Amino acid sequence: MKTENCAEMTDAKRIELKSGLAEPGEQAHSGFVIPAGILIGLGIGILLDHLFSGFLVGLGLGLIGAELLAHVRKSRAGESIRAAGANVTTLLIGTFLAFTGISVVWAPVDVWPYALAGFLILTGIWFLVRGFSRQAA
Repeated sequence: MKTENCAEMTDAKRIELKSGLAEPGEQAHSGFVIPAGILIGLGIGILLDHLFSGFLVGLGLGLIGAELLAHVRKSRAGESIRAAGANVTTLLIGTFLAFTGISVVWAPVDVWPYALAGFLILTGIWFLVRGFSRQAA
C-alpha cells in the first residue's frame, strides 16, 4: 500500500467529518461492556451457586448493553436517535441468553423442550421475514 493512498484515506475521513457524513463518535467502541457483563454475571452466579446461569445472564445483558450504549451516548449529545439504528439480532440474542439463564434456575425441566422448539420456530420465521424483506427492497 502506498503512502499516497493512506494520505487519501485520512483526508477522506476528515472530509466526511467536516461535511457531516460521518459522526465524530462513530469510531467509539463499546467492547468493554460484554466482558464486564460476563464477569459480573459470573460473580453473582458464584454467590448464588448458579455459575452457568450467571454467565448466560451476564453475557445476555452485556450484549444488550453494548448495543444500546451507542444510543445512550447519542441521546446525551442531544442528537436524534434513528429508529432502525439498533441491531435487532444482537438485542434478540442478548434477550434470549438472559431469559435462558433465568429460566435454568426458575423454570421446570418439563418446559424446556417446548421452549426450545418455540424458539427455533420463531427464529426460522424471523429469517424468512428478513430474507423476503431484503429481496423486495
